Amino acid sequence: MQTKQHKSRFNLPAGIYALAHSVGPLPKVSKIALQEHYLAPWEQLGGDAWPKWLQSIDSFCIAIASLINATANEICPQPNLASGFSAYLTAIAKLSENQGKWRILMHQDAFASMGFVVTGLAKSYGLELILVQGSPNDRDAWTTELAKGHVLACLFTHVHSNTSMKSDIVRLVELAKKHDTCALVDIAQSVGIVPVDANEWGADAIFGSCVKWLCGGPGAGFMFIKAVQIAKLNPDPVGWFSHQNPFEFDITHYAPANNARRFWGGTPSVASYVTACASINMILDIGVAQVALHNLELKRYLLQCLPSKVTIKPSEEELYQQGGSLCIGCDDMDTAAIKLNQAGVRYDRRGNIFRLSLHISNSLDDVEKIAECFV
Repeated sequence: MQTKQHKSRFNLPAGIYALAHSVGPLPKVSKIALQEHYLAPWEQLGGDAWPKWLQSIDSFCIAIASLINATANEICPQPNLASGFSAYLTAIAKLSENQGKWRILMHQDAFASMGFVVTGLAKSYGLELILVQGSPNDRDAWTTELAKGHVLACLFTHVHSNTSMKSDIVRLVELAKKHDTCALVDIAQSVGIVPVDANEWGADAIFGSCVKWLCGGPGAGFMFIKAVQIAKLNPDPVGWFSHQNPFEFDITHYAPANNARRFWGGTPSVASYVTACASINMILDIGVAQVALHNLELKRYLLQCLPSKVTIKPSEEELYQQGGSLCIGCDDMDTAAIKLNQAGVRYDRRGNIFRLSLHISNSLDDVEKIAECFV
């Protein structure tokens, strides 16, 4: 792995950057793309820049489709996961075939924002949030709740942010389908570092973000909707970019787009998709498999270098069941935090856990310096 070569692709903050699970480092190509494909057309064309801007968003959808093994018509840009999840739930809740279903299942360690979506829709759509306990891959725990009936959808988290634990999506989707329930997947913490295959999974919808391992910055989210379902789904709310022809401007004629973009809504933030598209294509050029292998090698080396006082850590075998983040804890968290800060390590802490996420821009030297903070 040519670490130095890949590190040179980024504009990195000072110190050791280990926050890819929060905001991925800024690729140099994204900064260039922002100028060439967003600012320059705006400067040169003003309001006539829309065709070029929309072409950039088309390129974004194509890149996402390539990344997750889908088609561009199954991809809809979204500002974030919550917006796509909310729109999808409104669409399926209105279907006559789903009358009598209102329970939404997700694991207790799911991202809080997704839970807030359900509780926010509870009064208007009669939805109820049910949190599944135990291991995310405990099929019996999911089955117990599914067997109670009235389940509209299961939201499975591919990689959990607080533990880095990876869900067996293929088996969980099969379980949901067995109980005639919509199978949905959150890939915010996995896409770009763990392989995602929409075709293999068979999920009804997938919700993702580019801000983390894809290094695309905030504001560039997306959703996948299985093609065979799109025509029957009509989300709330909609906007002019949900229309078959956004530039028709006939207020008396609303015709939803015949692809996933019927979920789009109002005027998009073009800049977000321009920068994200450049970063995604960079990751595709390097190869997600190569990024994942590099990440695994760094984590394995860090585990070897850590002293015994680091009592909370995965085994090497468990690393293969996790996403890109390494979640560790030690006897004296406060002292370790002081040393990490002094060493210029950019990380985060949740209770008795440090989260460290090493990307293609990190090196073995970074790992050694991090390990020294626990000695």
